[in-house]
Amino acid sequence: MAAWALCIAFFYLIPLEWASLEWEWTEKGLWRISEDGEESLLLAGLTLLWALFNLAAVLAFLITGIWTSFAHERKGWIRVLPLRDVVYYFAWVECLITAFALLAEFVPEVVRGAVHQHLLPVAPHAIMILVFLFLFRGGFDRYGFRGASPGGWVGMVAAVAGIYGLVYLFLDPLVTEPVARYFSLEPVSWREESISREIGAAQQSGWLPLLSQGLLVGVIGPVGEEIMFRGILQQSLAERIGQPVSVILTSLLFALFHVDVVMFAPLLVLGLILGILRAVFRNLWAPILFHIVNNCVSVLLDLLS
Repeated sequence: MAAWALCIAFFYLIPLEWASLEWEWTEKGLWRISEDGEESLLLAGLTLLWALFNLAAVLAFLITGIWTSFAHERKGWIRVLPLRDVVYYFAWVECLITAFALLAEFVPEVVRGAVHQHLLPVAPHAIMILVFLFLFRGGFDRYGFRGASPGGWVGMVAAVAGIYGLVYLFLDPLVTEPVARYFSLEPVSWREESISREIGAAQQSGWLPLLSQGLLVGVIGPVGEEIMFRGILQQSLAERIGQPVSVILTSLLFALFHVDVVMFAPLLVLGLILGILRAVFRNLWAPILFHIVNNCVSVLLDLLS
């Protein structure tokens, strides 16, 4: 029961973050969306309730685990992927993210700034990876971590390169810009602007912050998200409702997860591409490679600009 509560808390944060976005009607007759708006009393109350619910669920989850000697976690991998395993994955991710965020507030003042700047942003995606490595140990091939023949790798890399080239050339003019015009949105993504500012600040702070930010955006983030969305969610849904519907639902959740109104449509398209790569190649390395290339190119363009 506690695992279900934490799983709900993980996904409930998504609509809370969407509700916190500020919509401003500009003089150009366009909507500008940012995350800097003041919280309403209702939203502040809902956020407080979520925080209390999340903390109570974390405590109940850990107490239950200690009481049962973490029997579920010790069992290791089994051939069938039951819904309970998916719930436990998200429960542990939410539990450890919450625990890390709380611990970060109690580190010595001398290192607190560095922890908040370099470790806190990396923690959620790193936790997604580490929880997967532990809970599903011994059965990684079931979730797409498979080897391939030399010809298979060549075909995978060629497909990723070709599709990425098309995405780079046509995604904005055919999807991002028309959708923004149709809904009268200012074609500026608060999320991408935030990432660009962080990369710029890291570049000025030295090689360590820049390396940390580059690894987060370019490698750790893509690997963590692909494990969660295409490795666990898409695999679990495909076993129950079929591959086509699982690709669509996972892509929709992927776009919602990023909480970006302007980039919602292109993120949905990217999610569909990543899901199709996973389904066609039956290998998680294909969407991981595409995701890494996409993010690394964005980081390099930010550095060059």
